[in-house]
Amino acid sequence: MNISIVVLAQHAKQLESCLAAIGKHTKRPYELIVVNDGGLPEINGLLSQPGAPVCRIVALEQREGVAAGYNRGFAAAAGDRIAFIRDHIQVSEGWLDALSDCMDAHPEAALVGPMTHGVSGIQNASEVPSEAMLAVDRAMRPLLLGKQQSAMPVARLLNILLLADKEAFRQLGGFDERFVLETYEDDDLCYRALLAGFGLYVALDCFVRYSPPLPLFPEDPGRLARQLEANRRTAMEKWGEDVTAALSNWKRDITVSLCMIVKNEEQTLARCLSSVCDLVDEIVILDTGSTDRTKAIARQFDAAIYDFVWEDDFAKARNRAFELATQEYILWLDADDILLPEDRLKFRTLVSALPWQTDAVSMTYNLARDEYGNVTASLRRNRLVRRSCGFRWVGIVHEYLDVYGKFLHSDVCVTHDRQHTNSSRNLQIYERRFAAGELFTPRDQFYFANELFEHGQWERAAEQYECFLAGNEGWVEDKISACGRAAECYRELKDMLRAKQKALQSFSYALPRAENCCRLGMFYLSEGNYADAVWWYKLAAGLTPPADSHAILQHVCWTWLPHLQLCVCYDRLGQYELAYGHNEQAAAFIPDDTRVKGNREYLLTRLST
Repeated sequence: MNISIVVLAQHAKQLESCLAAIGKHTKRPYELIVVNDGGLPEINGLLSQPGAPVCRIVALEQREGVAAGYNRGFAAAAGDRIAFIRDHIQVSEGWLDALSDCMDAHPEAALVGPMTHGVSGIQNASEVPSEAMLAVDRAMRPLLLGKQQSAMPVARLLNILLLADKEAFRQLGGFDERFVLETYEDDDLCYRALLAGFGLYVALDCFVRYSPPLPLFPEDPGRLARQLEANRRTAMEKWGEDVTAALSNWKRDITVSLCMIVKNEEQTLARCLSSVCDLVDEIVILDTGSTDRTKAIARQFDAAIYDFVWEDDFAKARNRAFELATQEYILWLDADDILLPEDRLKFRTLVSALPWQTDAVSMTYNLARDEYGNVTASLRRNRLVRRSCGFRWVGIVHEYLDVYGKFLHSDVCVTHDRQHTNSSRNLQIYERRFAAGELFTPRDQFYFANELFEHGQWERAAEQYECFLAGNEGWVEDKISACGRAAECYRELKDMLRAKQKALQSFSYALPRAENCCRLGMFYLSEGNYADAVWWYKLAAGLTPPADSHAILQHVCWTWLPHLQLCVCYDRLGQYELAYGHNEQAAAFIPDDTRVKGNREYLLTRLST
């Protein structure tokens, strides 16, 4: 593959460093073309000095800038690929191999760019110092950036350094020279490339030094700003929209690997896979020791099945499943999760038009429904993640995916429809580690307490919740939940004073939540203190649930339960009209509930006498 390097030369001082870096760090053969933008004598003088690199010089009589300069260089180039580079860029070891290897790996790519510092957008590697990026070899650079792969598709590349496929560049018509000097010519080219179906990539293993370009017009400091505004107007006239914003919001079709860990899931696996198999490009099943028909069922869906020795560590198993995925994004589900028909449609729409730079997509996880089909408990979880980000699972039990970057909160819901349960498994894992003297993280201590709570071990659960809260670490939502569950433990232990105190403690972490308000209302109601119970239930009824919550929401506490309980309280207080009104408000959520119907009949009788 023949490669031409086209350098846009605008400053002799910066050009000298740029050419020196190219000569030092480029091992493969190349053709060098220097475009002297403005026909500057000092640039010609530099290139005529003894020891100057052998190159062809293309002279532009006036300052024309990036679009015209790169186009003239392209016209003179003989290579099959052309590396366009500004003179204020200094390449590093392996730069051209990295860019070219990326284009080899992605035949649809029209343009490939590097990572650097001091620029806008996805190509900015500001989280890693330049010296660190330059000190390691190519293979290590993506890892420093938190990526598992050497390249990433993007919607926007900057003009500082671009490797272009010659035929693709020709088909696109090159840079639009209506964009004078610089700005918008690169966005315009990227936009046309995407519309034509070409790919754009960043080579994450290619890092170059960026120095701010010296002023082109020191005698007229405002000229470049005026030209930028003129170029912006040109782009608006050409496309009818802000092309930079359009690239930032660009959406595309993605490929998806479904990753699951399973064991003895013959009752649920077919139902789960049937709901999603036609929406993903690959199914990865990590089997941790099934003795039933789980593997046979997975084979019916053309799943790739891998055996994994179970080590009492859910995060370790999920991380291994993620490592086996090959598609661009990873979706994870449990065997008792499904996508309902309406969510299948939403998911199909999502993956066919995902915003380009999305790293993680959260989805609502509906945990339970009542007999009428209403969701009674839900939370948000990060469900779909970019594989190249290398996100890792954390936690031996009740594991979570540690994600960062650009998030999208989707309207897709995953429905949990449990058919069976191994209720003691998680507790046994914690008990073995606890007996071995393991020091739990605050999160594991919280979930150990939850397992004790679910098994009715009230005293031990309360003790673990108190230890967790005393440490004053952990997620605020876990603290709020710990207060509520500890309150329930004390209620079971007949210590109502401590139960109330613990529920009230939850308000020290955040604004009141309906769950703990209803809990306090229940405590007072059980004592026959109806006036105080009314106060707490009215507070719950007036609250608005937090949006996009990653904590579990008990929907009944935010909808009908406080009204139904207010009906009870006002009835006991002899205020039947208020009782009737709250019963009807509850009916707005659960119109067919037998309690609501019974209350209505009873209260109408009361009100008529």
